[in-house]
Amino acid sequence: MLDVPVVIPLTLLALGVGALGCLLRPRWDVAVVTGLLCAVWTRVNSPVEGRVLHAWAPGRGFTEADLVAVAGLLVVGSALLRCAVGGARALLAARPSSPGAGPGGRHQGP
Repeated sequence: MLDVPVVIPLTLLALGVGALGCLLRPRWDVAVVTGLLCAVWTRVNSPVEGRVLHAWAPGRGFTEADLVAVAGLLVVGSALLRCAVGGARALLAARPSSPGAGPGGRHQGP
């Protein structure tokens, strides 16, 4: 197993690169990997957690370091939404127009 001081910066670096990839050129596979890295971050951030912002059990709660995962998941959500919208637009653009329809898909009349 890797030493924890090595895992933390590597996870943050991978998470940052994945988030940048999601923002610049959204793809569903990059978004899924970035989402998984957000989950990994919540498991390895123990030494750098900071203050507890909301506690739900003694010694357990939502910390400052968990905000990185929340921001990453927001970026992942926006990337997946942009992929879905782009896919729907491509599907509509590839659909053949109905018979008798003129340019632009509008019926020209008799």
